[in-house]
Amino acid sequence: MLALLLAVAGLLADAFDFTFTPVRPGPTPGPAQTTAPHAGPSPSEQFRYQATMQDGRRDLFDGQLHITTDRTVDVTEWFTVRALICGPANSDDLCLYPTELASAGAAPQRPPTSMTVPVGGRVGVVLTAPYSEIEIRDDLNPEGSAQPLTDPTDAATWWWSVRASKPGTYELRGAVFVLAADTDQELVPRETFTIRLTVERTSTYTAKQLWTLTLDVTKWSVPQIVAVLGALIGAGAFATWIRRRFR
Repeated sequence: MLALLLAVAGLLADAFDFTFTPVRPGPTPGPAQTTAPHAGPSPSEQFRYQATMQDGRRDLFDGQLHITTDRTVDVTEWFTVRALICGPANSDDLCLYPTELASAGAAPQRPPTSMTVPVGGRVGVVLTAPYSEIEIRDDLNPEGSAQPLTDPTDAATWWWSVRASKPGTYELRGAVFVLAADTDQELVPRETFTIRLTVERTSTYTAKQLWTLTLDVTKWSVPQIVAVLGALIGAGAFATWIRRRFR
């Protein structure tokens, strides 16, 4: 009987041409893919930026910075620091015979120091000092401190008002930078310079210091005054004993 059933099943399969194809599972869907935000400039923006920088560097040429790097000034008195940059073809007397303008009553200054700096774009000069005793005002300079020096005949000047509140020796730090056209990008590393500043004591300053000290003493309490007098008397007595002891 079993053989008969198998034979019938075979005939039916041949008659209807059944083919069994196993179903394979498809790929399991993963998490939705997200596009990362684009960081930095696009290739076209980067290309334009690089092209602008390269063009700006090719347009640079040497200019001359004139500035006095050794100065002697009076304490608490405002004085002027001037930085002059001239193109190589500038024939003005200002550039041919650069001189430092001395403040009224100030000691004579040494001739300005000259150094080569890159120009050929928007050029700026900054002046700073890492001391609380030094005050610098740059309100005399153009906004942003950058001026166009694009032609060999150009020249530009920067001014600062400076003063020191205490006598001593200080250093002012300056830097020259060149910007690419219509941007705040610096084309080349900054050229730096140092101004050595000697601030001298004046009779007016000394008198003011003595007056301030006198006012401070008058504010002492009676116990403080007694203690100071006692220390002075004791020091005097001790000095007298020393002199007698070794006479």
